[in-house]
Amino acid sequence: MDKQFYADIARRAHAFPLPPIGFEPLSATNPQLEKHGLLARPDEEAEPDFFLLWKTMLSSPLQVIQPEFPKRAGLFKRVFDLHRHAPFGHRRRLTRTGGVAPPVTRGYRHREDSRNWSGAYITPVRPNRFVHVTGGWTVPEPAVPTVLPNAATGNDEFRSSTWIGLDGHRVYPHSSLPQIGTSQFIRRANGADTIQTGAWWQWWKKGDPNSAPVEIVNFPVSVGDKILASLKVQASGDVHFHLKNQTSGLFTTFVVIAPGTIVPLGSTAEWIMERPTELHSTHVYPLPRCSDVIFNHCMAKSSVSIGAATTMQKLDNPRLIRMYEIFESPHRIAFVSQAQKNGRSSVRIFYREAGT
Repeated sequence: MDKQFYADIARRAHAFPLPPIGFEPLSATNPQLEKHGLLARPDEEAEPDFFLLWKTMLSSPLQVIQPEFPKRAGLFKRVFDLHRHAPFGHRRRLTRTGGVAPPVTRGYRHREDSRNWSGAYITPVRPNRFVHVTGGWTVPEPAVPTVLPNAATGNDEFRSSTWIGLDGHRVYPHSSLPQIGTSQFIRRANGADTIQTGAWWQWWKKGDPNSAPVEIVNFPVSVGDKILASLKVQASGDVHFHLKNQTSGLFTTFVVIAPGTIVPLGSTAEWIMERPTELHSTHVYPLPRCSDVIFNHCMAKSSVSIGAATTMQKLDNPRLIRMYEIFESPHRIAFVSQAQKNGRSSVRIFYREAGT
Protein backbone atom coordinates (compact mmCIF):
# COMPACT_ATOMS: atom_id res chain seq x y z
CA MET A 1 0.00 0.00 0.00
CA ASP A 2 1.15 3.56 -0.67
CA LYS A 3 1.46 6.48 1.73
CA GLN A 4 -2.01 7.69 0.78
CA PHE A 5 -3.56 4.53 2.25
CA TYR A 6 -2.03 5.15 5.67
CA ALA A 7 -2.80 8.86 5.54
CA ASP A 8 -6.41 7.95 4.76
CA ILE A 9 -6.57 5.72 7.85
CA ALA A 10 -5.32 8.56 10.04
CA ARG A 11 -7.87 10.95 8.50
CA ARG A 12 -10.91 8.69 8.75
CA ALA A 13 -10.45 6.71 12.00
CA HIS A 14 -10.87 8.62 15.26
CA ALA A 15 -10.46 7.45 18.86
CA PHE A 16 -12.15 8.76 22.00
CA PRO A 17 -10.62 10.23 25.17
CA LEU A 18 -9.77 7.54 27.70
CA PRO A 19 -11.89 7.26 30.85
CA PRO A 20 -10.24 8.72 33.96
CA ILE A 21 -8.74 6.47 36.63
CA GLY A 22 -11.51 5.10 38.83
CA PHE A 23 -14.17 5.45 36.15
CA GLU A 24 -17.02 2.97 36.77
CA PRO A 25 -18.83 2.36 33.44
CA LEU A 26 -21.63 0.26 34.91
CA SER A 27 -22.74 3.16 37.12
CA ALA A 28 -21.90 5.99 34.71
CA THR A 29 -24.55 8.12 33.00
CA ASN A 30 -25.14 7.77 29.28
CA PRO A 31 -23.48 11.14 28.50
CA GLN A 32 -20.42 10.01 30.48
CA LEU A 33 -20.31 6.71 28.59
CA GLU A 34 -20.74 8.34 25.19
CA LYS A 35 -17.96 10.85 25.93
CA HIS A 36 -15.52 7.93 26.00
CA GLY A 37 -17.07 6.04 23.10
CA LEU A 38 -18.75 3.42 25.29
CA LEU A 39 -22.18 2.04 24.50
CA ALA A 40 -25.10 3.70 26.25
CA ARG A 41 -26.95 1.65 28.85
CA PRO A 42 -29.82 -0.34 27.29
CA ASP A 43 -33.16 -0.81 29.01
CA GLU A 44 -32.73 -3.96 31.11
CA GLU A 45 -36.42 -4.87 30.98
CA ALA A 46 -37.11 -4.02 27.34
CA GLU A 47 -33.84 -5.46 25.97
CA PRO A 48 -32.56 -8.06 28.47
CA ASP A 49 -30.24 -9.85 26.02
CA PHE A 50 -28.70 -6.61 24.80
CA PHE A 51 -28.32 -5.41 28.39
CA LEU A 52 -26.45 -8.62 29.25
CA LEU A 53 -24.02 -8.05 26.38
CA TRP A 54 -23.54 -4.40 27.40
CA LYS A 55 -22.87 -5.42 31.01
CA THR A 56 -20.39 -8.09 29.94
CA MET A 57 -18.50 -5.70 27.67
CA LEU A 58 -18.12 -3.08 30.41
CA SER A 59 -17.48 -5.42 33.34
CA SER A 60 -14.12 -6.50 34.73
CA PRO A 61 -11.67 -7.44 33.38
CA LEU A 62 -11.68 -4.13 31.52
CA GLN A 63 -8.82 -2.01 30.21
CA VAL A 64 -9.97 0.66 27.77
CA ILE A 65 -7.26 1.63 25.27
CA GLN A 66 -7.07 3.97 22.31
CA PRO A 67 -6.50 1.93 19.14
CA GLU A 68 -3.26 2.15 17.23
CA PHE A 69 -3.30 1.67 13.46
CA PRO A 70 -0.32 1.23 11.14
CA LYS A 71 1.40 4.33 9.78
CA ARG A 72 3.55 2.48 7.25
CA ALA A 73 3.61 -0.90 5.55
CA GLY A 74 6.20 -2.45 7.84
CA LEU A 75 3.82 -2.51 10.80
CA PHE A 76 1.54 -4.88 8.90
CA LYS A 77 4.11 -7.61 8.32
CA ARG A 78 3.41 -9.46 11.56
CA VAL A 79 -0.06 -10.59 10.52
CA PHE A 80 -1.29 -8.78 7.42
CA ASP A 81 0.69 -8.62 4.20
CA LEU A 82 -1.39 -6.04 2.39
CA HIS A 83 0.34 -6.56 -0.92
CA ARG A 84 -1.17 -10.04 -0.95
CA HIS A 85 -4.35 -9.52 1.00
CA ALA A 86 -7.77 -8.90 -0.49
CA PRO A 87 -10.72 -7.09 1.08
CA PHE A 88 -12.23 -9.58 3.51
CA GLY A 89 -15.83 -8.81 2.69
CA HIS A 90 -15.73 -8.95 -1.12
CA ARG A 91 -17.41 -12.14 -2.28
CA ARG A 92 -15.76 -12.62 -5.65
CA ARG A 93 -16.91 -14.70 -8.63
CA LEU A 94 -14.64 -15.24 -11.62
CA THR A 95 -15.69 -14.85 -15.23
CA ARG A 96 -14.23 -16.92 -18.04
CA THR A 97 -11.98 -14.04 -18.98
CA GLY A 98 -10.59 -13.73 -15.48
CA GLY A 99 -12.58 -10.65 -14.46
CA VAL A 100 -14.79 -10.34 -11.41
CA ALA A 101 -18.51 -10.92 -11.81
CA PRO A 102 -21.28 -10.13 -9.31
CA PRO A 103 -21.43 -12.75 -6.53
CA VAL A 104 -24.27 -15.12 -7.36
CA THR A 105 -25.22 -17.68 -4.73
CA ARG A 106 -27.42 -20.71 -4.96
CA GLY A 107 -30.20 -20.65 -2.43
CA TYR A 108 -32.44 -23.44 -1.16
CA ARG A 109 -34.63 -23.28 1.92
CA HIS A 110 -32.70 -20.37 3.42
CA ARG A 111 -29.32 -21.85 2.49
CA GLU A 112 -26.74 -20.40 0.14
CA ASP A 113 -23.39 -21.56 -1.25
CA SER A 114 -20.31 -19.35 -1.48
CA ARG A 115 -16.75 -19.66 -2.64
CA ASN A 116 -15.38 -17.77 0.36
CA TRP A 117 -18.06 -17.12 3.01
CA SER A 118 -19.74 -19.35 5.57
CA GLY A 119 -22.01 -18.26 8.38
CA ALA A 120 -25.32 -16.44 8.62
CA TYR A 121 -26.98 -13.19 7.65
CA ILE A 122 -30.38 -11.59 8.18
CA THR A 123 -32.36 -8.80 6.51
CA PRO A 124 -34.31 -6.09 8.36
CA VAL A 125 -38.06 -5.87 8.63
CA ARG A 126 -39.37 -3.45 6.00
CA PRO A 127 -39.00 -0.50 5.68
CA ASN A 128 -36.25 -0.51 8.29
CA ARG A 129 -32.48 -0.62 7.86
CA PHE A 130 -30.02 -2.08 10.34
CA VAL A 131 -28.27 0.50 12.49
CA HIS A 132 -26.49 -1.76 15.00
CA VAL A 133 -25.06 -5.31 14.93
CA THR A 134 -23.33 -7.26 17.71
CA GLY A 135 -21.64 -10.62 18.12
CA GLY A 136 -19.16 -12.64 20.13
CA TRP A 137 -16.93 -15.62 19.38
CA THR A 138 -13.87 -17.52 20.52
CA VAL A 139 -10.76 -17.16 18.32
CA PRO A 140 -10.54 -20.56 16.58
CA GLU A 141 -7.40 -22.67 16.24
CA PRO A 142 -6.33 -23.15 12.60
CA ALA A 143 -4.69 -26.30 11.27
CA VAL A 144 -3.61 -27.57 7.85
CA PRO A 145 -6.45 -29.70 6.39
CA THR A 146 -5.88 -33.43 6.09
CA VAL A 147 -7.18 -33.38 2.51
CA LEU A 148 -5.62 -30.50 0.60
CA PRO A 149 -7.64 -28.51 -1.95
CA ASN A 150 -6.74 -28.13 -5.59
CA ALA A 151 -3.25 -26.60 -6.15
CA ALA A 152 -2.37 -26.64 -2.43
CA THR A 153 0.91 -28.38 -1.58
CA GLY A 154 0.87 -28.29 2.21
CA ASN A 155 3.53 -25.55 2.22
CA ASP A 156 0.93 -22.89 1.50
CA GLU A 157 -0.52 -20.28 3.82
CA PHE A 158 -4.05 -21.13 4.94
CA ARG A 159 -6.06 -18.05 5.97
CA SER A 160 -9.38 -17.40 7.66
CA SER A 161 -11.09 -14.38 9.18
CA THR A 162 -13.97 -14.25 11.64
CA TRP A 163 -16.10 -11.12 11.71
CA ILE A 164 -19.41 -9.30 12.07
CA GLY A 165 -20.52 -6.71 9.53
CA LEU A 166 -23.21 -4.67 7.85
CA ASP A 167 -24.02 -5.09 4.14
CA GLY A 168 -21.68 -6.52 1.50
CA HIS A 169 -23.81 -9.57 0.80
CA ARG A 170 -24.75 -8.24 -2.63
CA VAL A 171 -22.43 -6.21 -4.86
CA TYR A 172 -24.10 -3.16 -6.41
CA PRO A 173 -22.97 0.38 -7.31
CA HIS A 174 -21.64 2.28 -4.28
CA SER A 175 -22.07 -0.76 -2.02
CA SER A 176 -19.82 -1.08 1.03
CA LEU A 177 -19.21 -3.25 4.08
CA PRO A 178 -17.94 -2.07 7.48
CA GLN A 179 -16.72 -5.06 9.49
CA ILE A 180 -14.56 -5.97 12.48
CA GLY A 181 -13.04 -9.25 13.53
CA THR A 182 -10.04 -11.51 14.03
CA SER A 183 -7.72 -13.33 11.64
CA GLN A 184 -6.40 -16.89 11.96
CA PHE A 185 -3.56 -17.87 9.60
CA ILE A 186 -1.38 -20.97 9.52
CA ARG A 187 1.64 -21.62 7.32
CA ARG A 188 3.41 -24.93 6.90
CA ALA A 189 7.02 -24.87 5.79
CA ASN A 190 9.41 -27.82 5.96
CA GLY A 191 6.98 -29.73 8.16
CA ALA A 192 6.64 -26.96 10.77
CA ASP A 193 3.40 -25.03 11.34
CA THR A 194 3.31 -21.35 12.30
CA ILE A 195 0.06 -19.79 13.55
CA GLN A 196 -0.59 -16.04 13.40
CA THR A 197 -3.62 -14.22 14.82
CA GLY A 198 -4.67 -10.59 14.87
CA ALA A 199 -7.52 -8.10 15.26
CA TRP A 200 -8.62 -5.81 12.43
CA TRP A 201 -11.34 -3.60 11.02
CA GLN A 202 -12.24 -2.76 7.46
CA TRP A 203 -14.71 -0.66 5.53
CA TRP A 204 -14.68 -2.32 2.13
CA LYS A 205 -16.12 -0.30 -0.75
CA LYS A 206 -16.90 -1.59 -4.22
CA GLY A 207 -14.38 -0.37 -6.77
CA ASP A 208 -11.87 0.92 -4.21
CA PRO A 209 -8.66 -1.16 -4.43
CA ASN A 210 -7.32 0.47 -1.26
CA SER A 211 -10.20 -0.49 1.05
CA ALA A 212 -8.07 -3.18 2.67
CA PRO A 213 -8.20 -4.50 6.26
CA VAL A 214 -6.54 -2.39 8.94
CA GLU A 215 -4.80 -4.13 11.81
CA ILE A 216 -5.34 -2.87 15.36
CA VAL A 217 -1.68 -3.17 16.26
CA ASN A 218 -1.99 -2.74 20.04
CA PHE A 219 -4.86 -5.23 20.41
CA PRO A 220 -3.30 -8.72 20.59
CA VAL A 221 -5.50 -11.80 20.36
CA SER A 222 -4.63 -15.47 20.76
CA VAL A 223 -6.29 -18.76 19.95
CA GLY A 224 -8.98 -19.39 22.56
CA ASP A 225 -9.56 -15.72 23.45
CA LYS A 226 -13.20 -14.70 23.80
CA ILE A 227 -14.12 -11.72 21.63
CA LEU A 228 -17.08 -9.30 21.78
CA ALA A 229 -17.79 -6.83 18.96
CA SER A 230 -20.28 -4.17 17.93
CA LEU A 231 -20.89 -1.88 14.94
CA LYS A 232 -23.25 1.08 15.27
CA VAL A 233 -24.24 3.48 12.48
CA GLN A 234 -24.23 7.13 13.50
CA ALA A 235 -26.56 9.88 12.29
CA SER A 236 -23.72 11.14 10.08
CA GLY A 237 -23.52 7.79 8.31
CA ASP A 238 -20.16 7.05 9.93
CA VAL A 239 -19.73 3.84 11.93
CA HIS A 240 -18.82 3.41 15.59
CA PHE A 241 -16.71 0.27 16.22
CA HIS A 242 -16.33 -1.56 19.55
CA LEU A 243 -14.07 -4.54 20.23
CA LYS A 244 -13.29 -6.32 23.49
CA ASN A 245 -11.01 -9.23 24.27
CA GLN A 246 -12.96 -10.64 27.18
CA THR A 247 -10.05 -12.94 28.08
CA SER A 248 -7.44 -10.19 28.47
CA GLY A 249 -9.87 -7.36 29.27
CA LEU A 250 -8.62 -5.07 26.48
CA PHE A 251 -11.37 -2.86 25.05
CA THR A 252 -11.09 -0.40 22.21
CA THR A 253 -13.55 1.86 20.43
CA PHE A 254 -13.34 4.31 17.53
CA VAL A 255 -15.38 5.98 14.79
CA VAL A 256 -14.62 5.60 11.09
CA ILE A 257 -15.77 8.10 8.46
CA ALA A 258 -17.48 6.56 5.44
CA PRO A 259 -15.21 5.92 2.42
CA GLY A 260 -16.62 8.50 0.01
CA THR A 261 -20.00 8.07 -1.66
CA ILE A 262 -21.84 4.93 -0.52
CA VAL A 263 -25.44 3.78 -0.42
CA PRO A 264 -27.11 3.88 3.01
CA LEU A 265 -26.01 1.04 5.26
CA GLY A 266 -28.23 -1.60 6.80
CA SER A 267 -29.57 -3.97 4.12
CA THR A 268 -28.05 -7.02 5.85
CA ALA A 269 -26.24 -7.99 9.05
CA GLU A 270 -23.68 -10.81 8.96
CA TRP A 271 -21.75 -13.22 11.20
CA ILE A 272 -19.11 -14.79 8.97
CA MET A 273 -16.07 -17.06 8.68
CA GLU A 274 -14.23 -16.16 5.48
CA ARG A 275 -11.15 -17.09 3.49
CA PRO A 276 -9.63 -13.98 1.88
CA THR A 277 -8.32 -13.40 -1.63
CA GLU A 278 -4.88 -12.10 -2.55
CA LEU A 279 -4.96 -8.38 -3.29
CA HIS A 280 -5.04 -7.60 -7.02
CA SER A 281 -5.40 -11.31 -7.72
CA THR A 282 -8.08 -13.93 -8.34
CA HIS A 283 -6.41 -16.44 -6.02
CA VAL A 284 -8.40 -17.31 -2.90
CA TYR A 285 -6.33 -18.55 0.01
CA PRO A 286 -7.13 -22.13 1.05
CA LEU A 287 -9.20 -22.33 4.22
CA PRO A 288 -7.54 -23.83 7.30
CA ARG A 289 -9.27 -26.57 9.26
CA CYS A 290 -10.41 -24.41 12.17
CA SER A 291 -11.98 -25.44 15.43
CA ASP A 292 -15.70 -24.67 15.57
CA VAL A 293 -16.68 -21.01 15.62
CA ILE A 294 -19.81 -20.36 17.68
CA PHE A 295 -21.11 -16.84 17.27
CA ASN A 296 -23.11 -15.72 20.31
CA HIS A 297 -24.93 -12.44 21.02
CA CYS A 298 -26.06 -12.37 17.37
CA MET A 299 -28.35 -9.35 17.49
CA ALA A 300 -29.13 -6.48 15.16
CA LYS A 301 -31.24 -3.36 15.65
CA SER A 302 -33.10 -1.76 12.76
CA SER A 303 -35.07 1.45 12.40
CA VAL A 304 -36.79 3.58 9.77
CA SER A 305 -34.15 6.26 10.34
CA ILE A 306 -31.20 6.74 12.66
CA GLY A 307 -32.46 8.02 15.99
CA ALA A 308 -35.95 6.58 15.51
CA ALA A 309 -37.36 3.70 17.56
CA THR A 310 -35.50 0.45 16.92
CA THR A 311 -36.62 -3.12 16.36
CA MET A 312 -34.47 -5.93 17.76
CA GLN A 313 -33.83 -8.89 15.47
CA LYS A 314 -32.01 -12.14 16.14
CA LEU A 315 -31.55 -15.31 14.09
CA ASP A 316 -35.24 -16.18 13.84
CA ASN A 317 -35.14 -16.28 10.04
CA PRO A 318 -31.48 -16.37 8.96
CA ARG A 319 -29.87 -17.29 5.68
CA LEU A 320 -27.16 -19.88 6.31
CA ILE A 321 -24.13 -19.90 4.01
CA ARG A 322 -21.81 -22.84 3.36
CA MET A 323 -18.41 -22.54 1.68
CA TYR A 324 -17.23 -24.83 -1.11
CA GLU A 325 -13.78 -25.77 -2.37
CA ILE A 326 -12.43 -27.64 -5.40
CA PHE A 327 -10.46 -30.86 -4.95
CA GLU A 328 -8.68 -33.24 -7.32
CA SER A 329 -8.09 -37.00 -7.53
CA PRO A 330 -10.94 -37.31 -8.16
CA HIS A 331 -12.03 -33.87 -9.37
CA ARG A 332 -14.93 -32.73 -7.15
CA ILE A 333 -16.49 -29.83 -5.26
CA ALA A 334 -16.92 -30.26 -1.52
CA PHE A 335 -18.45 -28.06 1.18
CA VAL A 336 -15.62 -27.44 3.64
CA SER A 337 -17.27 -24.94 6.00
CA GLN A 338 -20.90 -25.11 7.02
CA ALA A 339 -23.22 -23.14 9.28
CA GLN A 340 -25.88 -24.37 11.66
CA LYS A 341 -28.31 -22.34 13.69
CA ASN A 342 -27.49 -22.83 17.35
CA GLY A 343 -30.32 -20.85 18.95
CA ARG A 344 -32.15 -17.56 18.51
CA SER A 345 -28.92 -15.59 18.88
CA SER A 346 -26.22 -18.15 18.08
CA VAL A 347 -24.83 -19.84 14.97
CA ARG A 348 -22.19 -22.58 14.75
CA ILE A 349 -19.69 -22.69 11.86
CA PHE A 350 -17.73 -25.91 11.50
CA TYR A 351 -15.09 -27.32 9.18
CA ARG A 352 -15.80 -30.50 7.27
CA GLU A 353 -12.95 -32.51 5.73
CA ALA A 354 -13.51 -33.16 2.05
CA GLY A 355 -12.73 -36.87 2.20
CA THR A 356 -11.21 -38.82 -0.63
